[in-house]
Amino acid sequence: MRSEAEVISYLRRRFPAGGSLRVGIGDDAAVLAGAGRRDWVVTTDLMIEGDHFLPGAPARAVGWKALARSLSDVAAMGAHPRYALVALAVPRATPSRWVRTFFAGMAVLARRHGVKLAGGDLSSAPQIVVDVQVLGEVSQGRAVLRRGASAGELLFVSGTLGLSQLGLLALRRGRVRRTPLLRRALRAHRYPTARLALGEALVRRARVSAMIDVSDGLSTDLAHLCQASGVGARVLAERIPAVELPADLVRRFRANALELALNGGEDYELLFTVPNRQAARLPKRLAGVKLTPIGEITRGRRITLVDSRGREQPLQSRGWDPFRRR
Repeated sequence: MRSEAEVISYLRRRFPAGGSLRVGIGDDAAVLAGAGRRDWVVTTDLMIEGDHFLPGAPARAVGWKALARSLSDVAAMGAHPRYALVALAVPRATPSRWVRTFFAGMAVLARRHGVKLAGGDLSSAPQIVVDVQVLGEVSQGRAVLRRGASAGELLFVSGTLGLSQLGLLALRRGRVRRTPLLRRALRAHRYPTARLALGEALVRRARVSAMIDVSDGLSTDLAHLCQASGVGARVLAERIPAVELPADLVRRFRANALELALNGGEDYELLFTVPNRQAARLPKRLAGVKLTPIGEITRGRRITLVDSRGREQPLQSRGWDPFRRR
């Protein structure tokens, strides 16, 4: 098995959409025909201790993040979340207090977005495994897919990229002085924000043509969007809203801000395309979130990164892939 994309491609052929399943495998979420003029948007996301969060992570943060990941998928479709189903497996020796705190963290985020916990499953496992399914609603035919981008459209991203990965680097480093930047990065990593209000606002005001959440890293998620749409992209490196790293952190973490932004992942920002006429009307901030134009969609399948001198190079997909050797 070479990559996640290979498995998804096989599954799309094996289990095609059709009938009341309007959108099936291969997007941020599935879209099912609902009652009246509404569609259901349904997604599920796994979190595994050691892969998606470090052993010993606070239970409250694990619960929050597990729900936030699935909420971000709903946001990327421009939908509004309604219900959640939670499957949790923990080692047998796990204190009941940990489980209660896990659900307390999840409950805070659920209340914030009006999401009701409707059920799920509990089991034991050698390590903590969480699977959260979220059901959301969207106006019939208005779910934003990955496959709507066209050549000539502008490419935007929300927020700041690379913060979550910076937080992870700080946690792995151990004893590091918690500067305001690192506290912000740790918060972004442990308690991410799903851009739900932004996703819905983009659908209402910008006529977004394609959208995806930045969960696997900009380089990888842009490749997903371009592959689904059958297009390429030209990205301006200087336009990418990367986290600003002071020199001491660059040395200490051996980190590069552009690298964190392109390949770090778990930022849960929205990457989207907008026709030129609509882009001219798009504000610099929407739903309280900064929006940055970082490039344009091109014909063909080539994705390139343009440096400050105008030199182009292929943008390799080097974000998260669960099947890539690490």
